[in-house]
Amino acid sequence: MDTTAKGNRLEDAFYEYLLDQQRRGVLVYDSIPPDHCKIFKKKTYFCKERGSEVEFDIVIELYRPGRPSPHSYTVFECKNYEGGIPETQAVDFSDKLSRLFRHAAKGVLVVSSRLQSGAENLARSRMLAIVKYDEHGLEVVADRKGGLRLESRFLESQLFTSMRRSKSLKFSAYHDGRTYGALNQLLRDINPELFRDHPDEGRVDSVPFVTLGALRKSALRLLERIDYRSGAVDLHKVCALLSIDLVFFGGSVYDEDGNPVLGSANFDARSIQLNVHANELRRRFTLAHEIGHFELDHGKYLRSDTFVQDDLLMGIDSKAKFEYERLEVQANAFASELILPEHIFRKAVQVARERADIRDRSHGYIYVDNQPCNIEPYDHLLTDISDYFEVSKQAIEIKLLRMGLLTDARQNVRGEVNAQHLGAFVPRLPILRHRQ
Repeated sequence: MDTTAKGNRLEDAFYEYLLDQQRRGVLVYDSIPPDHCKIFKKKTYFCKERGSEVEFDIVIELYRPGRPSPHSYTVFECKNYEGGIPETQAVDFSDKLSRLFRHAAKGVLVVSSRLQSGAENLARSRMLAIVKYDEHGLEVVADRKGGLRLESRFLESQLFTSMRRSKSLKFSAYHDGRTYGALNQLLRDINPELFRDHPDEGRVDSVPFVTLGALRKSALRLLERIDYRSGAVDLHKVCALLSIDLVFFGGSVYDEDGNPVLGSANFDARSIQLNVHANELRRRFTLAHEIGHFELDHGKYLRSDTFVQDDLLMGIDSKAKFEYERLEVQANAFASELILPEHIFRKAVQVARERADIRDRSHGYIYVDNQPCNIEPYDHLLTDISDYFEVSKQAIEIKLLRMGLLTDARQNVRGEVNAQHLGAFVPRLPILRHRQ
C-alpha cells in the first residue's frame, strides 16, 4: 500500500470515528447544539497569501450559539507513519494553520503508531496536539461519570516508544504535557473558553474487586440456565441466551504491534466477532472471554473490547496492572470457570489421571518434570481433558495450577524452573484484587 493510500485509510477511519462520536453526543457535550459542531473531510479554505484554496484532512468547526460563523476550528492532519513524524511535515502543517486561521485554530496530528521521542519535543514547540488512533483498538468509556480511569502511564505507553507496551486503545492523545483517553477531554482542554459553564464529570477511581468465588457463581448460573451437564460447553447456546450476536470474520486482524486480534466485542451492538485463526480451541476461549465481559457488565467501562494473543495469559504476570487489565483478568477467570466448570473438571481430571496411571508419589496429586516417564503420562492427561472439554492444554494447565492440583517442576534449557511451577504461581492468585 503506497503512502497516499495508507494516509487516506487512516483519514477515512478517523473521520468515521468522529462522526460516531458526534452521533453519541460526545462532541456537543449536551451543551452545544449538534448543528453548532460540524465535521468536514477534505475541507478547503481560501488563503490570501497563496491566492488559492488550501485543503485540510479533517476539520471540526465549533460555533457559539446564535452565531452564523465558526468561533474556532480544530484541524486534524492524518499521518500514517511507522515511526516518528518528520519535522518538515509538522512545520508545514503548523505554518498552514497560522496563515489561514491565526489563533482561531488548534492543530492535531493524527498518527497510527507510537511516536519517537523527538515527536514530543516537536509538538511542545509548535503547540500541536498528538492523537494516536487504532481502528482495531480497545475503546473505553472515559468521557462521563462512571467511566474507566486511564492512568497517565498507560496513556503515555500508547503514544511513545520508550514506554512499556500495552494493548492498543482506539483513541489516545497528548497536548501541552497532558495525556487524554477520550476525545471530549482533549477538546475541552484545547477549547476551554467554550465550556466554562459545563465542567467535565468525574470518573470512578478503580475497577471494583470481584472474588474468584463470585466469578465462579456467575458462570455456574449461566451453565444452569442452558442446562449444562457435562463435556464441552455449548457457547453458542450461551450467546443466544444472552441475546449476543455472534459474527465470524474470515480474514486476519492485527493490532499496531502486529499481534493477532483473536476476537472483539461491541457492547452497544451486543455482538462478538471471532477472527480467523488456526487454533479452534483458542477461539473457544476467546468467545468465553468476551461472554465474560458481557456477563460481568463491563460495558459500563468499555464501548468495545479486543482480545489479542497476549491476553491469553493475562493474570499470570505479577507486575502491577493498569485499570483496563483488571477487566481482562476478570474476563479470563470467568472464561475458565465457564468452559471448565470446577465440579465437572475435578471428575474429568480424576478419570484422566487414572487412565494415564499418574499416582501421588509424595510429590503432589499431579507431578511433572523433565523426565520422559513423567512428561508422557502428563501429556496424555492433558490430551484427554482437552478433548473432553474442547479447551486448549494451556488453559487446562492454568486451571490445574490455580486449583492446586499440579506441581510443575519442568526446567527450561538454561536449567531454570518453569514459570508455571506451583511455588511461583500461588503468590499470584490474588490477581483480581485491586491494591489501593
